[in-house]
Amino acid sequence: MSDMIKVTGSCFCGDVKIEGNLAPTKVMACHCTDCQTFSGAPFRAVAIMGADDVSISGEPSEYLKVADSGNERIQGFCGHCGSQLYATDTDRTAYMVRTGCLEQVSELVPVKHIFGKSAASWVTEIDDHAWAVEGPASEAMNPKD
Repeated sequence: MSDMIKVTGSCFCGDVKIEGNLAPTKVMACHCTDCQTFSGAPFRAVAIMGADDVSISGEPSEYLKVADSGNERIQGFCGHCGSQLYATDTDRTAYMVRTGCLEQVSELVPVKHIFGKSAASWVTEIDDHAWAVEGPASEAMNPKD
């Protein structure tokens, strides 16, 4: 288990906290249309953890999403600040924790992109475009430095 990464994090306001352990091979970028719609972004980076490997404290709000396939997924978020935290199956056997709410986000590099068929066409070219240190008028930067 030495290759496991210990993760900690919370929603934006801190009402819901997450702790867990995951294998680096279980970090993925999901491009499904549900992730795009729920997040308001072109994809979501997720860390997949078994139920025994994750602890969630506080009282997250949940929404049951039924996919076109009929599969049911519970979407967990903070009812106070709205931060999206996880998705899980109805039996709660595994959690897809949103890496953006984890303190170790920089270490959690997706090893796979899933649902590529619905990925935004420009995603593979994103690092070819201009980057800025902060806001649009700030200093230019190279994301690979």
